Amino acid sequence: MSEVMKKIYKGWGYETARTAVATICAHSVSISIGICQAYSAILIPQLTASKDFHLTLDESSWVASLGAVTNPLGSILSGVLAEFLGRKVAILLSSVPFLIGWVCIGMSNDITLLYTGRLITGIATGMSTASYTYVAEISPPDKRGSFQSLGPISASFGVLLTFILGSFVKWNIVALISIFFCVFTMVAIQLMPESPSYLLKKGLKTEGFASLLWLRGSRALAQEEVHKYEVGVKTDEVSLKELILSPSTVKPFFILVTLFLLQELSGIYTILFYAVNFFEEADLNINEHVSSIIIGFIRFAMSIVAAVLLTKFGRRTLCMISSSGMAFTMFVATIYFKYFETQVKTFAVLPLISVLLNVFFSMIGMLPIPWILVSELFPLRVRPIMGGFVICLAQCFIFICVKIYYDMIECLNFSGTLLTFCLAAVVAFIFCKYVLPETKDKSLEDIEKYFKGDEPQTIEVYTIRTE
Repeated sequence: MSEVMKKIYKGWGYETARTAVATICAHSVSISIGICQAYSAILIPQLTASKDFHLTLDESSWVASLGAVTNPLGSILSGVLAEFLGRKVAILLSSVPFLIGWVCIGMSNDITLLYTGRLITGIATGMSTASYTYVAEISPPDKRGSFQSLGPISASFGVLLTFILGSFVKWNIVALISIFFCVFTMVAIQLMPESPSYLLKKGLKTEGFASLLWLRGSRALAQEEVHKYEVGVKTDEVSLKELILSPSTVKPFFILVTLFLLQELSGIYTILFYAVNFFEEADLNINEHVSSIIIGFIRFAMSIVAAVLLTKFGRRTLCMISSSGMAFTMFVATIYFKYFETQVKTFAVLPLISVLLNVFFSMIGMLPIPWILVSELFPLRVRPIMGGFVICLAQCFIFICVKIYYDMIECLNFSGTLLTFCLAAVVAFIFCKYVLPETKDKSLEDIEKYFKGDEPQTIEVYTIRTE
């Protein structure tokens, strides 16, 4: 092997390894997100059967939805912290309310302290979204999708772990076990460098260069990225108000808000929050905890598959495949519960298969990709603030959809609720096909130029230079 090839291999391997380690540390907070999202699915059935807690349907819906109601507050707080204190500090601080919340839940012996713990962990979940901004800003364009997909992988691992633990141990023990992951994130993220984009934006050129040097392992690569940032700053002299009202900010805002609304209306998070109750409602002849574990496993496995698919296919293509698959599976489930539930026992396994396939298709695109796009579409100067605002709205949508689940069943019955999920997925397919832009392998700077209406220039940033 020639000396040039050795240097190319060494540079690529070093860059990938260092960035991967930083990504793992940052997205480890997503494990806590997954635990928080799935926790109500194991909590509500155990509390309902408990002698100490006698939950009504309304109380059950609050136990589930309180994990999401304070997410918007956390998202706004995350954007402010990431903007003024740094991406790394925002991730670190998100672990603190997780720690406090899990202690409250683990030690609770009445519904009030339980509600309090759910509210606090909800704030932490919103704050944790800073990890996506951090990873987007430290990743090379061609690997950004793969590295960002570690967020959904970690969250899916948290979901699976919660379903498994919930079938064997009490809900309060699961809460106390969850403290370990908060502590891990708090320690691990402190060992990583700050986002170079944040440092350069704050005028800390020396620190930004040092961060890039650690991540890339090449002085030439670090210098070139610093130079590219400086060129971009010189050509972008508009005020912050003008930038917020410009097409490069407004267009991504409406695209992302619409995409998240369709994501929640398609039932992705409703099925997750009420996994055990969902199968009880379906009245299937199968252990509900086993079904939820299967859902968790499929979600985890498909999040890994999605990481591979993101390197091969565009975001828009994957979202179209995902939404069409979700629409079909919910349509099949709707037909079953509308016409065949009490008539054909031979097909009793059909709704289970439909729900599992729905989870399968959701993990290909419609669940992970909107979260990835938040950290890609907005300009650097407003990325944390606007990203936090969009995620705030997304989590408001999650709260509303989770809270009204029982009301939907009462008004529309179970089949009508599933049909609503189906129709939302159909609209999502149309939206992704005709509106959603493609960002695969594009630099964050070129994405910003696309929304401005400028012709993006092809700039080879990651070229190995030899002496």
